[in-house]
Amino acid sequence: MKHLLLVPLLAGLSAGQAGDYSPRYVENGAFGPGELLEFSVEYGIVRAGTATLSVTGPEQHEGLMAYRITANARSNPAFSAFFRVDDTNAALLDIVQLHTLLFSKSLQEGDYRNSEEVFFDQEAGTAFYPEEDDEDERLVEIPPHALDVLSCLYYARTLPLEVGEAYTLDCHTDNDNYPLQVTVLREERIRVPAGTFDCVLVQPELVGEGIFDQQGEILVWMTDDERHMPVLMRSAIVIGEIACLLESYTEGTVIQVDNPFGDE
Repeated sequence: MKHLLLVPLLAGLSAGQAGDYSPRYVENGAFGPGELLEFSVEYGIVRAGTATLSVTGPEQHEGLMAYRITANARSNPAFSAFFRVDDTNAALLDIVQLHTLLFSKSLQEGDYRNSEEVFFDQEAGTAFYPEEDDEDERLVEIPPHALDVLSCLYYARTLPLEVGEAYTLDCHTDNDNYPLQVTVLREERIRVPAGTFDCVLVQPELVGEGIFDQQGEILVWMTDDERHMPVLMRSAIVIGEIACLLESYTEGTVIQVDNPFGDE
């Protein structure tokens, strides 16, 4: 039951071909530093733990300014008695082009342990895995403006998300590239511990081979406003279903970023 809590819900949210890179400007009115989303994680009818999504920064990375996106997932003491989860995933997301600059993860799930750091060179079209044992997999090609699985969620929040429309994202994870289609199914009003929200229901689907051992559909309810804040996420796992329900939230400060590329 790897990736038990939060990341499989995000991974459902990804590719194109490496090369053909050109700078882009992405207008972001959805999120900013200071945003904190706190979720209850439920496995069936059992409260399994908690998860948080946060945005901080901007901070400098190799001469570029980036938001730091962090996802934490922890099992509660009762659930930890038979399956302990302590996961942290983090990404640096360029504030102008909204593509990944750096991704890291530290996973502790039962007896499973895994940590990784990946450096994205968007202009060169490569991702570098410094701890990779296989030399052929240490430096791999990525499509233009590739996103890690966590940043896919945040990039998707900047899209119009109009009902009936489908959007394709370019995701890179675990040394490979995956196309991901995000389809907006319908509008729904959703009640969660944090309140009642008018939402759009989004279904992300990997095109081709999946990243994780996904046994069924992934569904994400996002607020039907400019923020597109996720309030409910559901995913089938090997046995049963797991859900993240928004318990509380703090809105961040959206930073107005000028387009440095002009009419390029």
